[in-house]
Order: sequence, then structure tokens, then C-alpha cells
Amino acid sequence: MQEDEKSLELTVKYGDIETKFVGKPDEVIRAFLNFVSRFLPAYDLANQLTLSIDIEGLLRSVKGLIAFTPEGPVITISRERIGGDRNAVMLNLVKAYIGHKVGRLEKDSLSVADLVAATGCKSGTVAARLSELTDMGMVERVGRGEYRVTTLGIKFFLDEILPKIKPEGVYG
Repeated sequence: MQEDEKSLELTVKYGDIETKFVGKPDEVIRAFLNFVSRFLPAYDLANQLTLSIDIEGLLRSVKGLIAFTPEGPVITISRERIGGDRNAVMLNLVKAYIGHKVGRLEKDSLSVADLVAATGCKSGTVAARLSELTDMGMVERVGRGEYRVTTLGIKFFLDEILPKIKPEGVYG
């Protein structure tokens, strides 16, 4: 570009993406339009495919099941209402996730011993359920004997487990 020609500088911010175009005005505009036509539809589609957790919605959905006490988060329904061992393990891991997200717990994971104490299940039963849930992608191991629920696990909990244990008509 010659010294006497003016250059155009265009900075585009879209979501967490930022890009800069510099050059002759017609080149910048062409590059910008190319960027929009190629990149943004894919970005929007990728956002639609991204699984994330709405913590506010999650908190509303577990109202009546999980409560915060001075001692920490607790499950407020009976073991019988929770259903099987897998549901009990998942509900306790979701409780840890929520407790951590709202600043009531230091970590979002539970040990096998914590889960045994919380669920009333035998150690072998908890280990078997954790193994199954890990294989399904619902839970991940984060350390020796420490497990936490995954984003997919929370979605599974909301879609499959919660409707079976939540009292009818109590949804927030």
C-alpha cells in the first residue's frame, strides 16, 4: 500500500472471538464479509451444540431435594424416594457440584468413602456404580478414589433421574 493511501482497521468481537482486519478499505471489507460468511454460521452452530449447565436452572430444579445447612449441603428426601444405588450416587455427586459452585464446599468431588457414608451403600456397590457411571461418561475420576459428576452427567441427572425422584408438581 502506498504511503498516501489510507488504511482501514476493523476489529470484530463476537462472543469470545476477536479478529482484526487492516488494509485498503475494499480489501478489509472483502476479508470481513468472507469471515462472516465462513466463520459465524459455524460458530453459531458450534454454540448450539455446546452442552453447558445453567446453574440457576439447576438450583431451581433441585429445590426440595437438596438444601444448604450450616454443616453443608444435604439431601432432604428419603433414600427410598431416591430409588436405586446409581441414583443415590448421582444425586450426591450433583450435591457436591452444586455445593462447590455456590461456594459452600471446597471441592466438587467426593471420595468413595464419602459416597458410602452418604448413600448407605456398601463400598463394593458404590465402586461398581462409579465404574458404570465413569464408563458412561457421567462421572469422572479426579484423583485416587475421588469422583465428580461431568456436564453430561448433570444433563443425564436432570433428564433421566430427577423426573423419577422429584415430587410431582414441585419444580422450583
